[in-house]
Amino acid sequence: MFIVIKVASEAPIISVIIPTFHRPDGALAAVRSILGQEGAPSLEIILVDNDANQSCKPIADQLALEAGQTPFTYAVEPAAGVANARNKAVSLARGTFVAFLDDDEVAKPNWLANLVRAQEESGADVVFGPIEARLPAKHNVPHTYFQNFFSRRLDGPTRLIDIPYGCGNCFLRRATVFTKAEPFNPAANETGGEDDILWREVVASGGTFGWAHDAWVYEDVPPSRATWAYLTKRAFAFGHNTTGQWYNRADKDYIRMVISMFKGGAQALALAPLVALLWIVRHERLAWAYDKMWRGLGKVFWFGPFRVGFYGAAAQKKQLAMQKA
Repeated sequence: MFIVIKVASEAPIISVIIPTFHRPDGALAAVRSILGQEGAPSLEIILVDNDANQSCKPIADQLALEAGQTPFTYAVEPAAGVANARNKAVSLARGTFVAFLDDDEVAKPNWLANLVRAQEESGADVVFGPIEARLPAKHNVPHTYFQNFFSRRLDGPTRLIDIPYGCGNCFLRRATVFTKAEPFNPAANETGGEDDILWREVVASGGTFGWAHDAWVYEDVPPSRATWAYLTKRAFAFGHNTTGQWYNRADKDYIRMVISMFKGGAQALALAPLVALLWIVRHERLAWAYDKMWRGLGKVFWFGPFRVGFYGAAAQKKQLAMQKA
């Protein structure tokens, strides 16, 4: 299901994709930051609402008026899941290049122009930009740790890099990266990590990654995420992705899957005593060690009843439960 609100006759150079799930205010801020871009080539905006009830529709109607001559598409992906939402958007994209912005991110005015320049300079198939987290005024976890946890920083100039990052704030060449009808693996709908699986396919096909040192976005962290409970769940789910990606691939690699599980067990066992010690003395490195310990556990217990439903249907059920309460 989708509603095309405004489409230009000529294909744009860049398709900016913003998936959203029950964050109309975040989607509003994200799209407005794209409408305020300076010096960018022709673009279109695709907002995908991963809610069958179309909770973002009123915001989309408002944004359609604000978009002016900028092509704007509001689409609904009723099947819950981060991979489903991204795949829906990709199927609608018409640009030579695709940029992803999350619904909790706000791009600086020169974001797209700097991503384009970085891609031209590096020749990379996928380019990533830095993220600056903006934390809520009150939270009960170490500020420095969570500032770093939600931010993305890499020293040095624009260049080719070896290790990719998450899909939020990335810019890619559509023809070389999206070689399948559904490039994002639906097996990662609830835990995330659909981008990790795709990046491994990019590497396997000889693709390259780049860094745009000045393509900044802000990530607004809600109070519900600046908690120990969220840190635990997210770290555990990240561990799932590290191991599960070897099983979820089309060419399953059971050996690497088992190796990842063993490494995760060793990681958790090694860090558990350190976590206990840092907890007692309330050391500033506690959150870092705690996060790594739970990631190790997530690498081991990544299947069946242990699997954390972080996105998709699990998130939708949680949202419905909260609405009924």
